[in-house]
Amino acid sequence: MIKRGGYARKMRFRLGLWPKLPRKKTGCRRIWIQAVSVGELSSIGKLLEALLADPDIEVVLSGTTSTGLAIAEEKYGSKLLAQGPFPLDWLPFARLAWSRIQPDLTITVDSELWPEHMHQAEKHKVPFVIVNARLSDRSFRRLQFFRFLHGVLLPPKMRILASSEKQHDRWLSLGLDSGQVKVTGNLKVDSASKSPPSKKTKQKLKSEFGFSGKSFVLVGISTWPGEEETLLESIGELRKNNLDARLLLIPRHAERREEIRKHLSASGLPFNLRSESPQAKEGTIVYLADTTGELPELIGAGDIAFLGKTLPPNNGGQNPMEPISIGLPLVVGPAYQNFRESCAELFSHGAAFKADKKEFAKTLIREIAEDEKKNSEAREACFEWVRKQGSPTGTTMEILREILEEAEAS
Repeated sequence: MIKRGGYARKMRFRLGLWPKLPRKKTGCRRIWIQAVSVGELSSIGKLLEALLADPDIEVVLSGTTSTGLAIAEEKYGSKLLAQGPFPLDWLPFARLAWSRIQPDLTITVDSELWPEHMHQAEKHKVPFVIVNARLSDRSFRRLQFFRFLHGVLLPPKMRILASSEKQHDRWLSLGLDSGQVKVTGNLKVDSASKSPPSKKTKQKLKSEFGFSGKSFVLVGISTWPGEEETLLESIGELRKNNLDARLLLIPRHAERREEIRKHLSASGLPFNLRSESPQAKEGTIVYLADTTGELPELIGAGDIAFLGKTLPPNNGGQNPMEPISIGLPLVVGPAYQNFRESCAELFSHGAAFKADKKEFAKTLIREIAEDEKKNSEAREACFEWVRKQGSPTGTTMEILREILEEAEAS
């Protein structure tokens, strides 16, 4: 809270003091969606649009982080019945919020397990569903170890809409009944753009970043400490080989800007911070996008990307869907545990490339940058993989409607 700020706003909501909502319209169902942060919110973008387009559905959207809440308010505020911070998951606060929101269905995203929230759903006989459900290796191990808590963390009537077959099997292995778990696919496939930026858009972005129209642009996607230095080294090596290479850095946490600025200054390369001036001077080599929520648009300038949080000591990995959806080939470090299934598929399709260590990551970047044919084939592989994924949002919507109908019938 101290580091990011913004948590004091609407603090009463966190204490359960949500505004009293209007009486439900006849035949209208109210859905309460909790999406912790920017990542969860972005993954349900298409699902939210589908729900909001239905005149018989009212949506209440809550979140936890200040950045996620700000983006939710800006993007969906006028379309929602209500929007604000998720109440603290303790009995008095959760009970008060439930008495005011009165949902017919409650949804969380990815792997959100809120014991008191789930208890209130069971008490009010309201279905509780996790969409795009996935368990990281660490979360899975913890749930396996703390089996004595499963009665609280995995209530018998919860429904899991898993993001993949492997995730489906993980939830089942924790003791859930097969009727509770279904595979719907990864919602982030639908939420991603799915189309490359036009040539005009790409040139406009390059101009804004101070890059040449013919520059080769490497993008650092949601980078973590240590990874910016590696990418700076890559750019330096490419430029020594007479390639007009530029770097677009998008750190996972914008508040690291001063730490990253020191590395940029030490590199000797001309750089620009977006927070200080969106329009960079001509001749900029490194553009630091130290803002939040702009990644989907800004990466349109790229030719290849490095997936952040995958070089040790960082681990877990960031989501690869956004860059892949616009045909941006990925170089991925060895620590991508949180997206193991997706990355494995991308490697086998030739849309992404695995680097076992830092030096190999730099080698892969150089090979793809210098080999136009390899880059072109990788871009096409990205689009081919996305086409094979179908429509996870459509499948999820069908199941949610079935759950609502079952709840009404009972």
